[in-house]
Amino acid sequence: IFILSEITAPTLWIKHLVIKDSKMNSSNVRNSEKVHSCDQERQSALEEARQNPREGIVIPECAPGGLYKPVQCHQSTGYCWCVLVDTGRPLPGTSTRYETPVCESDARSKSTEIDDPFKDRELPGCPEGKKVEFITSLLDALTTDMVQAINSAAPTGGGRFSEPDPSHTLEERVVHWYFSQLDNNSSNDINKRELKPFKRYVKKKAKPKKCARRFTDYCDLNKDKSISLQELKGCLGVSKEGGECLFFPT
Repeated sequence: IFILSEITAPTLWIKHLVIKDSKMNSSNVRNSEKVHSCDQERQSALEEARQNPREGIVIPECAPGGLYKPVQCHQSTGYCWCVLVDTGRPLPGTSTRYETPVCESDARSKSTEIDDPFKDRELPGCPEGKKVEFITSLLDALTTDMVQAINSAAPTGGGRFSEPDPSHTLEERVVHWYFSQLDNNSSNDINKRELKPFKRYVKKKAKPKKCARRFTDYCDLNKDKSISLQELKGCLGVSKEGGECLFFPT
């Protein structure tokens, strides 16, 4: 059974996380020695909250030295969660509501970098700088649909709602859930026929629209006319920090 308090709280993270990862990647490209600190992010979040007071922006709490406090909260909803103190990345399965989670005070990300084949991959027809916005809106729509589907599922007829892997981030749960919806023949890849509803969904739900036209081609990294779970995770920007590398046939 899904615990909805664990699912609905982190939906607030998705936009925050994807944009944050994009900023970190772009700053690393420009200057590999530049450190993205909590203080910088707090300032930009405060500014964004002033400009968009209804957006429910997550404003990070900082510790000395540019680090994040191990507990972060979203004041307007009462949710709190544990983070990695050096990156601010939420730790899966730690969210609580109206109480403070117990967190390690010095949890840091592993230093190993994941080689992301989608990082510099061009999305044809998608204007410069719009790829992150497009993928963010798509993940947001998928998360909302997953939560609604779980809320409306009959308690006894679990069907495709299996117990989530506790090591998965919210984003990973979303991708696993959606992949299982598309993979009707349980072949562990989304074939040409199964891709049709995916194409329709992307076109309908994600913005800007012009980025949707070639998105399935963008996801098909090895050009085999089908999309694997690893490829879907990759093109949606969902990968573990410091996790296992993803291998794609060349």
